[in-house]
Amino acid sequence: MAEPPSLGELTPEEIERWTRAAETNAANLRTVADRVAAVRVTETSRDGLVRVTVEPSGAVSGLEISDRCRGMSGAELSAAVLATMRKAQSRLAGEVSGVVQGTVDGDTATALVASYEQRFPEPEPDSPPWADQVRPSTPARPRRPAADEDWDGPQVTE
Repeated sequence: MAEPPSLGELTPEEIERWTRAAETNAANLRTVADRVAAVRVTETSRDGLVRVTVEPSGAVSGLEISDRCRGMSGAELSAAVLATMRKAQSRLAGEVSGVVQGTVDGDTATALVASYEQRFPEPEPDSPPWADQVRPSTPARPRRPAADEDWDGPQVTE
């Protein structure tokens, strides 16, 4: 394979062509950067109690919590918010893929989307499908022992 010519060996037309190509690539990258910066993903939990919006960086820019969650524990509410946030973040790669297609070359688009997939993977599949459907729990009532369950010793009858 021949080595690329040095700058002194290029004709003025070749230099002009390379310059135009570099300017076009730079403009395309600015366009992609602007489009990616405008991406927002909003996800709602299945039960509708939590709604989260994330920025391209993955940071939460919006959080809505329904009044219906008043009976939830702090741990349940935190779990619902985090699960919904992770779902929103995992959708960023798909949104970014949509805005870069046809704007930059395939390798650049693939690398950009792959970086989002790596930073924001799909939520763990071992989470049950209802994990983000947190319902307020009521404490279980203590069970009364049945009449014949209160004595474990021998039966005493006279």
